[in-house]
Amino acid sequence: MGKGGKQEVKKPSSAMPAAEPSKLFTVWKINGKLYDLSTFAATHPGGERALENAASHPHGEFFIESYHPDPELVYSILPKYEIKSSNPAVENPVNDTFETKINYTFKEDGFYRKVKKAGMLAIRGKTKAGKKKTSKVNLRGDDVYVMVDIIHLLVLFLTSFLLIMGSWKAALVTGLLRGACIMRVAHSASHASLSPYPELNGIMYYVAMMFSGTTPEIWNRKHVVRHHVNTNEDGLDEDRMDDVKSVFKSAPWHEFHKNQHIYCWPFYMHIVFPWTVSDVLSNSHRKDAGPLPFSTKQSLLNVLTQVAHISLTYVLPVYFNGFYGLFLVWLNTVLTSVTFGFEFIVNHEIDGCDIYEEALGKDTDWGLYQAISSADFHAKGLGSWFFNQWTGGLNLQICHHLFPGVHYRHYPTLTKIIYEHMEKVGQKPTSSTTVADAVYNHHQFLKNCSEKYGKLHLKAE
Repeated sequence: MGKGGKQEVKKPSSAMPAAEPSKLFTVWKINGKLYDLSTFAATHPGGERALENAASHPHGEFFIESYHPDPELVYSILPKYEIKSSNPAVENPVNDTFETKINYTFKEDGFYRKVKKAGMLAIRGKTKAGKKKTSKVNLRGDDVYVMVDIIHLLVLFLTSFLLIMGSWKAALVTGLLRGACIMRVAHSASHASLSPYPELNGIMYYVAMMFSGTTPEIWNRKHVVRHHVNTNEDGLDEDRMDDVKSVFKSAPWHEFHKNQHIYCWPFYMHIVFPWTVSDVLSNSHRKDAGPLPFSTKQSLLNVLTQVAHISLTYVLPVYFNGFYGLFLVWLNTVLTSVTFGFEFIVNHEIDGCDIYEEALGKDTDWGLYQAISSADFHAKGLGSWFFNQWTGGLNLQICHHLFPGVHYRHYPTLTKIIYEHMEKVGQKPTSSTTVADAVYNHHQFLKNCSEKYGKLHLKAE
């Protein structure tokens, strides 16, 4: 896919080409060309971790377009890093297993480029009276937000200690704070938008992951890379949870799916526990969590955060409190799952977001696809500010998918611009008035999908 053009979809390959270990995490494939960014990694404004996330992905241009406010600037400095060696081990450490199935475009006069330019202009224009507009505006969290997040983590440490000591009230508070930590701190840090300082962003990310239930490198691969590049794509976006439910035509169908609108709710109420178990298995047995196998350092970080989380959340409460500790663990799990899960599940699985099958094989503006396949709630009114702060911008999911590297404090401004541009191209944003409406709409979506795909399955038989 050329700059501003469309990509050629290739048949996925199951084998990972051999490559020099030192090159694996610094080689990017961008618009069909390969670049060795090893000499640039140390000075990358987003830090080395951000570069490693997308290394060896078949479409590095997606990350340039979505995470950089000025992609043209990035494209202008790339030529000096282009690989022209004839050594195939260095030239092609790319895993085509993660090839997208949609012909995404980034045309200059397309929806996404227009929205991005208008959005950046609006944010950069928010300067004090009398001062000239500047490109130096901080797109990430400012010092106040960072300090609030640090206090959040410190209080979470305190309530976790009180929970271990046997306080059921602390279990309630810890559950609420854990859910908010996943959304506000861990999620923002994973997208490198929490702080303008990469080192601080990384430290807070790893600490937040100790409470979250997942692990840093697995989350990077599954969410930051696969979910945000391959949103709702069959076999690539694991946030779809196809093993649990069937909400897409291409998803596997099992007889129990006809009751998914019933059994999914108790599952959602405990979702952080199977989430943790899944990540333990991923780190131990699976090598397909991302474009690359984990490095020794990444595997070690995964293990350390898993051990810390399991000890703090499950082992120590039971060790010090016996069977009563199981009740504390359950209470903490339910509050965390409801706080985080009920606001996470409604982001892409509501009527109006199921555009995947329609987009297959077609030229599709990347930004427009992201906007249609995502859903907001509490986007307007009195609750908008509160939920933007509480969920770390998850309530403005459309904006988050178009501007994942921008801090959620800018989302209200950007959302207005996105809605205006969607209306210009005849697309109405999918948005629920309240979180309760969003949950109800998701319930109806599950029910409708079970009926629709159940009938298709019977016809196929």
